[in-house]
Amino acid sequence: MARKSRKQTVIQTLETANTSLKVYRTALYARLSADENNRDAGTTIENQLCLLREYVKDKPYLQAESEYFDDGVTGTVFDRPSFNRMIADMRAGKIDCIVVKDLSRLGRNYLEAGDYIEKIFPFFNVRFIAVTDDYDSSSSDLTEDGLIVPLKNLINDIYAKDLSQKIGSALHIRQKQGKYIGVSAPYGYVKNPADHGKLVVDEEVREIVQDIFRRRADGESLTGIVRKLNDDGIPSPSLYQYMKGRGKTVRSKLWTVSTLSTLLENSAYAGDME
Repeated sequence: MARKSRKQTVIQTLETANTSLKVYRTALYARLSADENNRDAGTTIENQLCLLREYVKDKPYLQAESEYFDDGVTGTVFDRPSFNRMIADMRAGKIDCIVVKDLSRLGRNYLEAGDYIEKIFPFFNVRFIAVTDDYDSSSSDLTEDGLIVPLKNLINDIYAKDLSQKIGSALHIRQKQGKYIGVSAPYGYVKNPADHGKLVVDEEVREIVQDIFRRRADGESLTGIVRKLNDDGIPSPSLYQYMKGRGKTVRSKLWTVSTLSTLLENSAYAGDME
């Protein structure tokens, strides 16, 4: 019969005790960076949440209250929409346990991740669990987790910085090759389906863009052009991208002088790549 480690014995004892003691109002948190490409290897937001749901399902003392997720948000910063909402709920006393897949999902900034785990969560009496890292703050052992958690946070921090440098180098090479590296194409263009580094004209709005430049070249004011676009019911660039499923948010449904000015100053319309 295999021997159980002291830590496993402590965890099992606490889990048994917790069933008749405190029930934790639990938040499930998932995060995925835009530059993480292993979306088919169990790291997707949905796969993370599925793992967390399974983890708490047979633990009656962990009552799942809410789920939070930040998709396409780097772990090197902690100013994230859903993370901020979760922390606000924690401060309001709505949750007292947070469960993540692993320590890197909480964040890849060594100092800030450490502050949350060692100072902020304990201050609010919030239990923190990182499932695949086998970390549970309610059963942490100073001789084990006291060294391993900071080490893992430091590794996550170094990984994020190294990845950032590699991505920066790759983007620089693509720039030197004349490739387009923007997240989305400028209004009037779409990314070539066969090569996202190339732009092709969006035929649906070709005449609108040409008319804008023609009017401006004829001396018409920005305000006049904006008024004409809105009077004609032409969707703003952000609304148009949203309607086509190429944008997540709509900054403004109407054309503005600022929007038009940005368009006219974009050198992509002259065939240049900056």
